[in-house]
Amino acid sequence: MAVQWEKSFDTEVAKAFRFLVAELGLSGPSTGGPSAVVYTGGDVWYQVFLDPATRTVTTRVTKALGTARFTAELPALVVGAALGTADHVRCGARTLAELRNTVLNQADYVRRLQPYLTPLNVLPLMRAANAREQPLIQVSPE
Repeated sequence: MAVQWEKSFDTEVAKAFRFLVAELGLSGPSTGGPSAVVYTGGDVWYQVFLDPATRTVTTRVTKALGTARFTAELPALVVGAALGTADHVRCGARTLAELRNTVLNQADYVRRLQPYLTPLNVLPLMRAANAREQPLIQVSPE
């Protein structure tokens, strides 16, 4: 049963997050290491992780803006956008049914966050979510 549960992760994420490709034109899903699914666009990355040890799912959003890249966890973004409290974002994945419900819940919040990820709104959102900020490496032409 545990093997089925873990093997279902990629499929459940692909179903729930398909709107990222179909509606927003992102690339993916691709494997981002063991128990991780990644979607990428020009300046945005979504990573959905399954932790088999704790049986939890985590979605991380990374957005490049200017000369920096901001990364935040979904619950913090939901709070920062005033879409709900952190505990509204499910994380449990103890059973296949709970895994499925958690992935669907997180995909729904990612969809609802889209208006906040525009150039005008993303910096205040990332700051409100206490996002990690990393400078982008600039390659100078030779």
